[in-house]
Amino acid sequence: MTITLTIFVAVLAAYVLVAAGLARLIKNRDDFYVMGEQGSTLLIVGTLAATFLSAVTLMGIAGISYSEGPLVIGALGSFGAWIGTLIAVVWIGRKMKAMQCRTMMDFFDRRFNNKWVSVVALILMVIGLLGYGIIQLIGAGLVLAEIINVPFPVIIVAFTLALMVFCSLSGMYGVVYTDTMMFFTMLAIAFVISPMLIDQAGLDSMRDLGQRLPGYWTLAGADGRTFSWSISQFLVWILFFACTPALVSRVFPAKNDFVILKVAIIGVFFAPALQLMVYMAAAAMQVIQPGIEPADRAMIVGFMDHTNPALAGLGLAGLMASIMSTASTLFVLTGFALARDLYEKLFEKQVSEKRSVLLGRVSQIVVAAIVCVIAIARPAGIYWISIYAGSIFAVAWLPTIVGAMKWRRMNASAALTCMLVGSISFVLLGELERNGLITLPAGLDSLMIAFALGTVTLIIMGFMRNPSDYELDRFEEMKTQRMSEITIGRFLQQDSSGATLIREYRRVWLVMLAVVVIATALWGLFFVRLGL
Repeated sequence: MTITLTIFVAVLAAYVLVAAGLARLIKNRDDFYVMGEQGSTLLIVGTLAATFLSAVTLMGIAGISYSEGPLVIGALGSFGAWIGTLIAVVWIGRKMKAMQCRTMMDFFDRRFNNKWVSVVALILMVIGLLGYGIIQLIGAGLVLAEIINVPFPVIIVAFTLALMVFCSLSGMYGVVYTDTMMFFTMLAIAFVISPMLIDQAGLDSMRDLGQRLPGYWTLAGADGRTFSWSISQFLVWILFFACTPALVSRVFPAKNDFVILKVAIIGVFFAPALQLMVYMAAAAMQVIQPGIEPADRAMIVGFMDHTNPALAGLGLAGLMASIMSTASTLFVLTGFALARDLYEKLFEKQVSEKRSVLLGRVSQIVVAAIVCVIAIARPAGIYWISIYAGSIFAVAWLPTIVGAMKWRRMNASAALTCMLVGSISFVLLGELERNGLITLPAGLDSLMIAFALGTVTLIIMGFMRNPSDYELDRFEEMKTQRMSEITIGRFLQQDSSGATLIREYRRVWLVMLAVVVIATALWGLFFVRLGL
């Protein structure tokens, strides 16, 4: 345990030291909020993939894979998440970056110029981000406290102090660089520890799980879920990932459009690859040690009991990274919302560059303190919030953003009613179902119903109310703002011959070809060996 705990603490300290050192790079508000738009392909891939792989993957969904089979969510669910992430990066993120948005709230402000739309969007964002982030800290903190024999409040305070360094001192620089470090830790779990557990179990024994647990290698799983449920997970994950701020905002620090396209290719390969390897390792744990209760601890037991102490420490560090990478992104975005989107915009305060950065840092400290207190208190209410937190963006933001980007009649009234109807109906339907007052048809998720209700409301209000002159002008202007044209113009300014532009264009195609070949070989061999 000494070696395990030492490695765990050392990795945490490394994250903090790197983030603290990056504070010297903050010279103005653009540095603080989007790291001066200097993000390279490696850095943006690292932060995107690290944010994608949360504690939910390593604990909750790994537990389902352990008990029911890795294909239940791993197949259609991960594929849906892959499509959603592509939408978030290639379409929504790129478009917002072309509009020179520094936060997602910038989009609502510039598209509608309506305080009520901005206020409602801001409230939904704060609830969604904090609810999802806090529950991750609570759940994973409880597990770590049990395993490494450190009191729960101590772990939460340690996480909070580290988050304060990431967020308040170095802003987006700290988040992106430490996320990339964490990404490599997660790679160790997916491509070092997970294959070791799979090898220890043996592919033949894993394949034979279908005999002991009928349906284990099917989309229905050992619990015999309906195919319509699997389809619903596919759709839900698309909606969930398509406009969540944690993923869309990863695009804003990118250096140019070529970086974004390469990130879309590489990042969306690594993100589901990391997930699927974890799910397969969880299935291996069903062979190595059946009967783990609760099933959420399957990967933790694998780290602690079936690897050496050094790898166990690395595995716990990876779990910690999955918590902190997601949490740091969520909390830094919340801090940005309080400082930049609430104080500077809604209250119409004109502040200097220096004061803007200071406000951003203070807001991060406030958010971190609130998160720490709530997490330590572990109130029952936060679990209720967490059920709906991340999904609010799918039912309230996604129809609004798509309508704002593609529909000329889109107006502030349509945006406002869509967000209210989508979010309220989602919570209401969820609570009615949870308390047994209604029963939804098999395969029909409350998220999809709320999404449909919000979308229908948006369309009705779009036809009932005419857009203002400002909204019409902004829509026409937005159509002309394309990230590809901005990047081409910048490259031609630096090299009028176009040689550099052509070279970067070819690199994107080479990256895509290489990833397709690697993915086909990796997963083709793996599933052939399993006989699937």
